[in-house]
Amino acid sequence: MLILGLNVGKEQYGVEATRVIEIVPLIELKKVPLAEQSIKGIFNYRGTPTPVIDLCHLFESRFCNNNLSTRIIIIEYKALSGISRPIGLIAEKVTDVMNCQVEEISNSGIQVQQKDFLGLVYKHNDDIIQLIDTYNLLPESISNQLSKHLN
Repeated sequence: MLILGLNVGKEQYGVEATRVIEIVPLIELKKVPLAEQSIKGIFNYRGTPTPVIDLCHLFESRFCNNNLSTRIIIIEYKALSGISRPIGLIAEKVTDVMNCQVEEISNSGIQVQQKDFLGLVYKHNDDIIQLIDTYNLLPESISNQLSKHLN
C-alpha cells in the first residue's frame, strides 16, 4: 500500500494514496465569508469550485505555513448528504510517498473521542506515522457547511 506522507507542524501523518486525486501547489484561495476558520477558501479545480480545508487549523488551531513543500491534496469527499465531490486539504511538507506492508500498520491503542479519523499508525523505520482516514476527517460542523453547497 502506498502512503502519502505529510506534516502538520512537527507531527507526521499519512494518507492512503488511493484516496488522493492530485497534489497541487498552494495557490491563492477565494475567502468564503462566515465559513468556519478551518475552511481556508475555495478555488477552481478543473472547472469545479472546490473548498479547501487547512489541516493545521483543524488539528492545531493555527494556519499552515506557506513553505515550498506546503501543498493542497485533492481528495474525493463524501458529504453527509451522500454526494461526492473533490475537496482540498492544505498540509505542510507534502514530500514523501512510502510503500508499506499491511503488517506494518496497527492500531495506536488510543481512542480519541470525536476524532474517528485517527487510530491506525504506520511504523516506518524508527518513526510512527499517524494515518488519517479521509472519510471521517471533517467534524460535523464543517461537513454540514460543505453539504449545503454540494448540489
